[in-house]
Amino acid sequence: MPARKAEVSHARRADTSRPMWQPGGVVQTDEGHEDVALARRGVATFGDSREPGGAMASLREFVRRYGWRAYALPVLVIITVVALLSASTQPAAPSRSGAGSGNNQGQPAPPVASGNTSLKADQPGSGALDTALKSAALPAGGPFTNAGAGTFRILPGASKPIGKGQLFRYSIEVENGITGIDLTQYASLVQSTLSDTRSWAGHGDVQLERVDSGAIDFHVTLTSVMTVRKICGYTIAVETSCYQAAGDTTPVNRVVFDDARWARGSAAYLGDLNAYRIYMINHEDGHAIGHEHAHACLPGGSAPVMMQQTIGLKSASTGKMCMANPWPYPSGVKGAPGIEAADTPQNSEFGLTGD
Repeated sequence: MPARKAEVSHARRADTSRPMWQPGGVVQTDEGHEDVALARRGVATFGDSREPGGAMASLREFVRRYGWRAYALPVLVIITVVALLSASTQPAAPSRSGAGSGNNQGQPAPPVASGNTSLKADQPGSGALDTALKSAALPAGGPFTNAGAGTFRILPGASKPIGKGQLFRYSIEVENGITGIDLTQYASLVQSTLSDTRSWAGHGDVQLERVDSGAIDFHVTLTSVMTVRKICGYTIAVETSCYQAAGDTTPVNRVVFDDARWARGSAAYLGDLNAYRIYMINHEDGHAIGHEHAHACLPGGSAPVMMQQTIGLKSASTGKMCMANPWPYPSGVKGAPGIEAADTPQNSEFGLTGD
């Protein structure tokens, strides 16, 4: 408070030293300060507009002095006030920080697992078990091709051999009649996955080479739902992929990808369809180069890629829940690719009905 009093006292002293307007309209200052004098005169008379020559006189003097500018000033003030009021009442722009932002912006929403779908045979008496596998239910999502032509075509493309060891030459195929799938993206993901150092060719045991002609060790085939069931069987009513060894029905080994799973994924990878597709590629191609199923979590809790993760992430042999993992050799994980063994009724994830 003492400082404030000092400021006020100083202001009063400064005011008394200024030249003031004197009766008769004479300014006690140099010529050229008439604007200042006029302003002071106006201030002196605003206190009581009833005095002769008061506010109205000052206003007339102001208008006479400044002409059109005297009218423009209040108009500008009014326009400014109206603009400010309009801006304050405009609706706020919609936020971009909601569900459509971040890494998912502009992308379709991830599939949503129903989690409780009873999976049954399409037709009574078909031999499929009346089994509910909640974790294996096909998630809701985009359309897929239910029935294709049953014939296949190789997509053009080739790569250099990747890795070291036994060479496997593979082609990338699609069943004729499949629609709604970006085949360029499909082929690119298969090739880039099998060329990744975390995949089978990255650890000195095998080489993988994509070809579209000549000698082929196995086809990697995107296949419609009903053709998958014909090739892989449908004893347990689950949409899944498989590996078909060469024999009476096919002259060349074939990895069979279920189009429904490619389009929708699985509950184990809910929200990351691309990662599930990588799992499909590594798991089924693992069979093509000689790997069996694995049934126990890796050290640290990740699922081995040869576990039947489409069916679920619960180990049938240990009862433990594993973490989804799409790679044979995930970075920083010990014990990969895991201990493999032939399927038995005791260790098969198909036996975990209703989980």
